[in-house]
Amino acid sequence: MDGTEDNGGAGRRILLVHDRYRLPGGEDAVFEAERALLERHGWEVSVYCRDNAEVDGHPLRKALLPFTALFSLRTLREVGALLRTIRPAVVHVHNTLLVVSPAVFWACRWAGVPVVQTLHNFRLFCPNGILLRDGKICEDCPAHGLSCAVRHRCYRGSAAQSLVCAGVYALHRCLGTYRHVALIALTEFDRQKLLAFNRATRRPVFDPARLFVKPHFVALPPAFLNTPPLPWQARKNQVVYAARLEELKGLPTALAAWAQLAPAGSPTLLVAGTGPLEEWAKATVRDKKLAVKFLGQLSKPALLALLAESRAALVPSLCYESFALVPAEAHALGTPVLGSDLGNVGAAVAEGVDGLRFAPGDPTALAAAVSELCQLGEAEAWNPAAIQAAALARYAPEENYRQLCEIYAQVEKEGQP
Repeated sequence: MDGTEDNGGAGRRILLVHDRYRLPGGEDAVFEAERALLERHGWEVSVYCRDNAEVDGHPLRKALLPFTALFSLRTLREVGALLRTIRPAVVHVHNTLLVVSPAVFWACRWAGVPVVQTLHNFRLFCPNGILLRDGKICEDCPAHGLSCAVRHRCYRGSAAQSLVCAGVYALHRCLGTYRHVALIALTEFDRQKLLAFNRATRRPVFDPARLFVKPHFVALPPAFLNTPPLPWQARKNQVVYAARLEELKGLPTALAAWAQLAPAGSPTLLVAGTGPLEEWAKATVRDKKLAVKFLGQLSKPALLALLAESRAALVPSLCYESFALVPAEAHALGTPVLGSDLGNVGAAVAEGVDGLRFAPGDPTALAAAVSELCQLGEAEAWNPAAIQAAALARYAPEENYRQLCEIYAQVEKEGQP
């Protein structure tokens, strides 16, 4: 059966595995979205989910967590039983930290079922997952070993928890666990980073031939898909920052840039979100009388509507980001992006085509990019319809499903290495 066809999932069985964090996040949303996508295409989806909060209130479970995080016998037993019962064509894992553990991969291997994992972060090589320390890009662990994370307390600011997290990946490097798993990177930037890190290790962590690229998809409500995007000049003179209000996401850079813009004619900055810098940011805007408005946390439909009527989205991130969701959503609405020239944000912006890049953390460079954005807009350089068409070709759910089925088909064909 050709899994790449529209009805390729009809009657096929898959097991999805996910370890939920205590606080819901993007990985949980992606897990549910891909689950729904597969079910819509007729896959018989079974789910094995556990939650890191399950150790709360259980002193013995909590005490044993450093050991069960390394290799959970419960996961091995329960997933093994599921595999014997449902006999899936493939297993797709999203997160294993902490309670699921990489034992799930051994259950699949011993059952002879091919398995793929989506890498939502860089945790295979960096215990905190984001290659960031003290607000700056850090690649010490890939270059010098996982002990760096313990020394710097990179996981939740705790040496003990960092030791557990680093220990999980150190053990499974020794066991060769990930060399038997097909991996999905979210972007080509991620793929190149992972390949570089893999080459730098004394013993490869994974098989480079089994590393695929598949981004998340952007599911727009029908109202946006059935209506042509607004021309750039017909949009409101505003730019949208939609992210957590913190230094890592570049909020101070944004406010400093707006302080350099001429008040007359410059777009208003709309800040959507909450976070630790909220009170500081509001005080800064009041003191400097900046053209900035705070909207608080918006629902997804409200944010999409805002992006669709605005002249640009602003993503001044200071880190690599695992997947640049706001640029993808903005582009799907025909909206240009002002993005820091770093990691997945910079890689998501085609200079002068669907946005502009600027040096990360540089307010002067950002202010210049805002001015250039407006000049290009007045010259009718931005083509929202073309921006949207290109984005939908990359991020539409059906395209995502096609790519997912291609990966499953290849993994099934190859089987367990």
